[in-house]
This record gives sequence, C-alpha cells and structure tokens, in this order.
Amino acid sequence: MSDYLLLAGVALCLISVLVAVAQLVQTRPPRAGVILLVLGIVAIFAAAYLQPGPFTPQDVLAAWDRVSAEAQGTAP
Repeated sequence: MSDYLLLAGVALCLISVLVAVAQLVQTRPPRAGVILLVLGIVAIFAAAYLQPGPFTPQDVLAAWDRVSAEAQGTAP
C-alpha cells in the first residue's frame, strides 16, 4: 500500500507543477496546482507513516519496479 501512496504522491506533486505553470500563464491564481501539491505531500507522508523505515530517493524507483511487477503478475 505504501508503494501506491508513494507513487501517487510523487505523481501528484509533478502534475501540480505543470498545472500551476499553466494557470500562471493564463494569469489565474494557481489554486488547483496548490491543491494537487498538498494532496501529493499528504500521500507521501501517509506512505512514510506506513513504511517502517525512512524513504530514500531509490525507494521511488523500487516502488515503481514492485508495482509494475505486480501488474504483470511476476510479483514475488
């Protein structure tokens, strides 16, 4: 479960940057971008709460490998 939350949090944070830039280009306040960023940070903190150890940058790639292996049916 923490893998899904970690990947969703990272994805939401990345999407929030794109949404915020698009809203700023349209001269609108980046409210949706901020909301997505907060949701992404909450998801990352929830994943950190569920995982016993601290996160490292390599954990994101390892989580991606585990989730994609599970989707293909080759999970351990």
